[in-house]
Amino acid sequence: MVWLESPAGEKTSLGEKCILGRAKDCQVVINSEEISRRHAMIYRQGEHEFWLVDMGSANGTRLNGRHVSQHRRLSDQDRIEVGGSAFIFRQPQPAGDSQAVSSQALATIAELRSFNCWLLVADIMGSTAIVRRLPDDEAARRTGSLLARWKEIVELHKGGVNKFLGDGFLAYWPDADGVAPEVLGAVEDFKRLQEQAQSSFRLVLHYGLATSGGAPSLGEESLAGKEVYFAFRMEKLAASLGAGVLLSESAAIHLRQLRSLIPEGRHGLAGFDNLFEFFSF
Repeated sequence: MVWLESPAGEKTSLGEKCILGRAKDCQVVINSEEISRRHAMIYRQGEHEFWLVDMGSANGTRLNGRHVSQHRRLSDQDRIEVGGSAFIFRQPQPAGDSQAVSSQALATIAELRSFNCWLLVADIMGSTAIVRRLPDDEAARRTGSLLARWKEIVELHKGGVNKFLGDGFLAYWPDADGVAPEVLGAVEDFKRLQEQAQSSFRLVLHYGLATSGGAPSLGEESLAGKEVYFAFRMEKLAASLGAGVLLSESAAIHLRQLRSLIPEGRHGLAGFDNLFEFFSF
């Protein structure tokens, strides 16, 4: 069972969606002038994931003390604040699993390793504007559907999702023989989806050394390192260039024998000293 717990201990069971607000048809009705009629929403994505989104409220929504500006995945004991009211998200782990998970996680942490891999960052453009413009059901459905389709594309081409970022995600492919064509196939599928999708999105592709340590047993292998940071900075550059797809020079070197690429010039990235070549197609 998954539920939202009020300060008074009242429990609201969470299904496909739960809207918090002042309107009488909300699943959690809060009678306060600080609360918008339809203030925030928790929605289910997949079997076990629950996400929080502010619905363009006047006074905002906070998750664990931080303002929510994008879709955020919830974890057990997360504190959700709307106006002057606070709620606790509860998604207890099944009894008997905690020791096994802890052991697996500790084992994984001990197995830190570095490896070359492909890093793909995908991001929905103007996600906040979408939430404000569309009815709450449609905004959640559209975002969840698009993220699910992205995940299908990555997994179809033998990659994995490292982490969801609310309105985007980081995917990766450990380098190995035969991986480059799969990565290219995924990017081409993303481009086709860009032409069809109702929500615009951009993606960037980088190749470099990443460090793994985290907990695959929990569904997420944490990637870190300078090259991961580089990929996220590339996404900011792609936004400034208005590029739907942007490739780093290292990614281009591995793909240029498979596909013609278009030079996008030399550009700097925040946090890095040099200028770098970038490409698109």
